[in-house]
Amino acid sequence: MRLSRRELLTAVSLAAVMAALPVASAQEHAAEGAAPDEAEVARSVELGGLVFPIFDEKLKLKNYLFVSARMLAGPGKDVWKYREQQHFIRDAIVQASHKVSFNVAGNYKKLDEKLAAAECLKAANAVLREKDALVSMTFTQIASQLTAA
Repeated sequence: MRLSRRELLTAVSLAAVMAALPVASAQEHAAEGAAPDEAEVARSVELGGLVFPIFDEKLKLKNYLFVSARMLAGPGKDVWKYREQQHFIRDAIVQASHKVSFNVAGNYKKLDEKLAAAECLKAANAVLREKDALVSMTFTQIASQLTAA
């Protein structure tokens, strides 16, 4: 079977659109906030691929939230030192996420960003053993395992 140029172009275009759909929906959260400036990115520790278990008050697992985030180092702090300790920061965040469910009350598909950021920053600064080493946390992507209501 031989495809004409028109058929080949249509097939490639359709494949490109289909491939972009999941990326567009995952980046929906990132588009809501303003793009970070270069100075902020230079002072930050990127944390991609975090998985937060979501559970109810009886500790029954209800969902998983897949998150990418950025933690900003405090003024005058050595961000490279924190980047080298990223695996310890990640471990502390995972441990914290298993103690406190980071969902909005009554909604197992939505991240309570304020609660999650506070708990994650507390855990990260504790493992770094520095006061205000990391001062803010921004969630760049959030996806829920649950798709149905």
